[in-house]
Amino acid sequence: MQFKVTRLSLLISGLFIAASPLVHAADTSDVGKVTVQGDAGGGTSTGLIQQEESAKARSSVDRGYIEKQSSTGNPYQMINLLPGVNSYDQDGTGLFGGNVRVRGFNSDQLGFTINGAPVNDSGSFAVYPQEYTDAENLCNIFVTQGSTDTEAPHVGASGGNIGMTMCTPEDQQRFRTEYTFGSNHLQKGYVRLDSGKLFNDRFKFFVSYSKTQADKFKGEGRADKEHTDFNSNFDLGGGSYIDTGFMYNSAINNNYRSLTKAQIAQYGPNLDFGTVPPIHQPGGPGAQNDSTYGPNAGINTGNKNLYYGYNLNPFKNWLATMNAHFQLAPTSSVDVSPYMWYGFGTGANQLQTVTEGNAGNLLGGGVRDVNGDGDTKDTVFAYEGSRTRTYRPGVTIKYNQQIDNHKLMVGYWYERARHQQTGPFTPIDNNGNAADVWLNNPDLWLKNQNGSYAQYRDTMTISTGKSAFLQDNISLMQDKLNLQLGARYSSIDRDFTNNPSQSSPGFYTLQKSYSDLLPSFGARYQLTTTDSVFFNAAKNFKAPGNFSYFNLISGGTIVNGVYTGGTVRNPVVDKETSWNYDLGYRYAADKWTFSGSVFYVDFKNRIASSYNPVSGNTTDYNVGDSTSKGFELESGYSLTKNLSLYGSLSYIKSKMDSDMPFSATTALPTGGKEFPDTPNWLSGLSLQYQQDNWYVFGQGKYTGKRYTTLVNDDSIGGYTVFNAGAGYTFPSSTWLKKPTVRFNVNNIFDKQFLSLSSGSGSQFTTNAVAVGNIAASAPLFYVSPPRTFSVTLVADF
Repeated sequence: MQFKVTRLSLLISGLFIAASPLVHAADTSDVGKVTVQGDAGGGTSTGLIQQEESAKARSSVDRGYIEKQSSTGNPYQMINLLPGVNSYDQDGTGLFGGNVRVRGFNSDQLGFTINGAPVNDSGSFAVYPQEYTDAENLCNIFVTQGSTDTEAPHVGASGGNIGMTMCTPEDQQRFRTEYTFGSNHLQKGYVRLDSGKLFNDRFKFFVSYSKTQADKFKGEGRADKEHTDFNSNFDLGGGSYIDTGFMYNSAINNNYRSLTKAQIAQYGPNLDFGTVPPIHQPGGPGAQNDSTYGPNAGINTGNKNLYYGYNLNPFKNWLATMNAHFQLAPTSSVDVSPYMWYGFGTGANQLQTVTEGNAGNLLGGGVRDVNGDGDTKDTVFAYEGSRTRTYRPGVTIKYNQQIDNHKLMVGYWYERARHQQTGPFTPIDNNGNAADVWLNNPDLWLKNQNGSYAQYRDTMTISTGKSAFLQDNISLMQDKLNLQLGARYSSIDRDFTNNPSQSSPGFYTLQKSYSDLLPSFGARYQLTTTDSVFFNAAKNFKAPGNFSYFNLISGGTIVNGVYTGGTVRNPVVDKETSWNYDLGYRYAADKWTFSGSVFYVDFKNRIASSYNPVSGNTTDYNVGDSTSKGFELESGYSLTKNLSLYGSLSYIKSKMDSDMPFSATTALPTGGKEFPDTPNWLSGLSLQYQQDNWYVFGQGKYTGKRYTTLVNDDSIGGYTVFNAGAGYTFPSSTWLKKPTVRFNVNNIFDKQFLSLSSGSGSQFTTNAVAVGNIAASAPLFYVSPPRTFSVTLVADF
């Protein structure tokens, strides 16, 4: 594929040519440590590139960049300009989620951490960026492209990891207030208290609270979010300390509707969920059916369908972390990092039908009388969602030892996650009100004749993850050469229980274990004080998600309300593994910071999820082996003392090696095709001017053409989106410190484009055009958010 020539592409090309090492060979500076705060000079003042020393491809954004973005932004938006990153958000505010891919790896193939604790879904490895910490409290977000860190607590990361670090408390006592308003009735209030140093300057903490709300830019509905963050630092003396963190989030969002190209052509891009609530057909003798009742015409099809009030995502979660560092001696230390994640909520399209019944060949004897008309012959609308509750404790322990020129690290990670997924039904009234929106009150759930709950699904997955790891950093030639040798043995044991439900009526259990030895090797050589090269090779693996264990029983019958007989099939997928290779060069001088690498990824058993029209459900597949290769460049350049420029440029070519068996008689022609939603070209640009008490910046992101199906018979074109921001800090007064106003605008030119809706995981449409006996299935898309703005007022007291 040829690179589409755009103004942005030309600017970025000019940046890499003009700011070459030959031009600036006279500028010298020592390569420093990775910075956290922005405005450090050396081309890093945009906050989008750091002077990295890692022997692997790695990019990051720091506090200097994050604080200039919209206060409601989520981590996906913050890292969008970094090389290899392809992300989208559904509405510009960051409150409704989105998706991210790095080098074509989907979010559920990447390990995500906050303060070192994993936050991927313990069952599917999905990521929900709007649930995490407030942007005001984030100090650093890093992306390790391709190679997962040796000590990373992941068993679902075949493509690298993304880490978020919360800011430490301030040394001085401070009370900060912040208010944001903007497009679509966006409002956010934020307050934070920093204690300053206490107890002989050994302890400090901060606590913050925010409340955010915004309307959708199309259709009815909104987002409401409350969030609390806490962080503390206790200095034990002698280099030892304990950091603790706590994050709590409670939100309820109306979903945006994803559309096919045909729906967009027929109804326009503003088509969303319907605004007319369904009503119940009056009960009486005989069978009534809400779905065919005249006033409900169009509820299941056409413009009115899928009432917006039953397309919700209510979710609550909290995460507690601790990082305890004990300095045993000048050359040895121990780190103990326990964590606890809790999540509860529901989602998806909650407008469903329940068919009453009273017969021995129905599960549980059939659903009891729902509409209260005295019979069990009716089909009635009800509210049902994908209810999930997760308890996830874990701990990482590391021992660090310096022996001459060796820095040794040995450790162990363990966690045990209980992941309950159910689908109860609750009644709705004729005004669109559900009896239990959160699906957390069993007294309001519908029951079967035998007293059991009527549920669409009812499963429990207990996942026990473990890793033992060892790493040696070897410094040679007076630290000009650094070698990193690492290995970890990672495993996950899945204990899955399927209780009888409407979608899977038989009881069965499965025990599956996945493990692998994951070696890594990295080397960095310092050519001069400004130039260095690096090489890295690492093996990663990803266990199948627990959805692979759903709906595996068939062939039985229901007698006296109980499913008997039947055969339990084995899951059709195995673990996914990848070898990632990087060869790179870095340059760090007074005015210019540059990093570039070429990479090669060798996949085995790459996992993809797709709707199977033969079985009628979404199924995980191993699409076989595949390869990806390309390059990534990023550069920061200080044009003047106040004017700085950042650019990134990425190219990737992915290829599936063979056709994918899909049914007993048909294989999908995937051999030689590219993986979906993986644009060949990505480029980003940011230009910032900062002086004394004000700044202004503009940035753009080009996303190239990409395919939308596994057989590459449908695609969406490339596009470029521009954003901008500015800020001004007023003089402090006796009672008001650093009052600041910030302005941000996204999608300045109101660019219209499509983003592939691939669910929360690697879910793809197989084919948009019929292949043999495999029917066509249209891909779904989110339409681009329009131009939006936000204004933020900040002051300390």
